[in-house]
Amino acid sequence: MAYTKRTGMTEEELREHKRALQQKSYRKRQEAAGKAPRKTYATEADRKAAAAAAQRRYYNYKKHDEEWRDNLNACYRERYREKAGPAKPRLTEEERRARQKAYRESYVRPEPTPAQRAKWSERARARWAEYYANETQEQREARLAAKAFYRETEVQPKVREIVAHIKYDFAKATTETMRQDVADEWADTGLTCWLTAKAMWYRGVSDLMERYGYETWETPA
Repeated sequence: MAYTKRTGMTEEELREHKRALQQKSYRKRQEAAGKAPRKTYATEADRKAAAAAAQRRYYNYKKHDEEWRDNLNACYRERYREKAGPAKPRLTEEERRARQKAYRESYVRPEPTPAQRAKWSERARARWAEYYANETQEQREARLAAKAFYRETEVQPKVREIVAHIKYDFAKATTETMRQDVADEWADTGLTCWLTAKAMWYRGVSDLMERYGYETWETPA
């Protein structure tokens, strides 16, 4: 078969190429004249075969994705078992309460001894006496204004929020045992948080705490 050097094609390839160009030009002229090209419809058998093939591809992809996901989850579970070690025994309710009580007692600051209190009070009194002796009238006014502003904008809103929280916990408890637990928990918190201790001075909270055995909350002077 002859070889055409100008195009690098054989005679048959060049003939097919020219025929494709003619068909393309014909379609363009038809579209420009407003004539829709002739449509060729697939047979019913071809359409069903194409739909079945597409469905098979979809289910194969879906099956592959599910298999990949299951394998990944299995790897995660196996790695978790290796890192976590053997399963820990479940605690009973009594053991859990004892563990929580021990944890609360572990981070509560121990009460200072009388000697430590006296030493701290003596140091504080000496320090404040020196400050008050050298304080001017402008410094005193500025200090009292800052103290009042801090109480109104920082302390009082937070204390009222804690009061609302305590009352909400008591209202949410449905049994006397649960209310006693709430009282014990807030009493422990009041030992370490001075804001909670101030919240205990409020009348509603003080009455609730006295009802469940905590009568040591005194109203400040």
